[in-house]
Amino acid sequence: MDHGNLLIRDNEISYIGQGHPDAPLDGVTVDGQGLLAIPGLIDAHIHIGDSVAKDIGTGKTLNELVHPLYGIKTQILSNESPELIRTAIRQTASDMLGSGITTFADFREGGLQGIKLAQQALRNCKQRVMLLCRPKFTYSETEIARNIALPESVIKETRDALRVSSGLGLSGANEYSQVALEQLNNLAKQNGKPIAIHAAESLDSVRFSNEKFHASEIQRILQCMTPNMIVHVTQASSDDISGLAKLGIGVICCPRANASLGVGFPPIQSLLERNVRVALGTDNVMLNAPDMFREMDYTARMIKAKSLNPSAISSTEILKMATANAAHSLGLGSSLGTLAVGKKADIIFLDLSAPNLRFSRDLVASVVHRARPDNIMCVMINGEIVHGSL
Repeated sequence: MDHGNLLIRDNEISYIGQGHPDAPLDGVTVDGQGLLAIPGLIDAHIHIGDSVAKDIGTGKTLNELVHPLYGIKTQILSNESPELIRTAIRQTASDMLGSGITTFADFREGGLQGIKLAQQALRNCKQRVMLLCRPKFTYSETEIARNIALPESVIKETRDALRVSSGLGLSGANEYSQVALEQLNNLAKQNGKPIAIHAAESLDSVRFSNEKFHASEIQRILQCMTPNMIVHVTQASSDDISGLAKLGIGVICCPRANASLGVGFPPIQSLLERNVRVALGTDNVMLNAPDMFREMDYTARMIKAKSLNPSAISSTEILKMATANAAHSLGLGSSLGTLAVGKKADIIFLDLSAPNLRFSRDLVASVVHRARPDNIMCVMINGEIVHGSL
């Protein structure tokens, strides 16, 4: 086991190593004996507002649960009071903090109103939050096939939402016409904001796109947009993956949510083999507890099971998906994701004396497969302890 010193100044890591920093120590000194420091976990894809209806859709299909026109989720979010949704968002953010999630990207429904609701709920949130907006508008299947442009009122509201949000977080390409995808791409670029979009989550969505447009969702997206990241790709084809690799577009996978919906397991090995950066997200809170420890463990085990190879992926690669890779996907790689000099001091301190972690012979593997939220002694964001204590 390696031992070392960690110095934090001005919210950043200014020294990390086994020796002592040259600069004088002029602040608080903490004995970290028996603690393991890891980067704050990053949930790269979550629908936090869904926490108002946990487990309501157990056993339902993807479309039954989340289709933007007739899904159970759409009905719930339309009928629940804003205050109840705000309360659910606040409580879930607090729960995520206790699970070591220091940064998350929320894909907001409801247009400008949805962004404002989340901003109100998260006003005192300790984490770094990216709120990604989407139009409060969905085409019918007939309208999509007719390639109808977005109404001017929707364009205006989306432009207003982009100005106060972190970027676009669009639902699947099957919910938009070709011209609408182009319009949304232009709106984001005009405002200097990133684009994330769902694609190839299920076989049904793949079939729909191929039947209506004679192209896959990912092919359509790459024809009409320059996205920064694509979510799910559970049923992406080899050609789809090649297209993403060629353009250097990162992917956010949500394996536990995909499993809950019975839509498959993402082709993570194929993505990594073609040098596509993969990050992890927990997706809808109505389906999943937002717990990145569970996400890492499940992802690693499934990759090994599907490949019939216990060394198919390393624990280090899995941990990167919840830290460094996620930071890069969200455009935060220069400041977050690793414990290194110059990075923001977003750090989780784990108690290595806990029975489930004690006697570990591979600390990274133990973090991925054994660590739990109750092992967290404290969570630090920007050099400030925001949960627990040392």
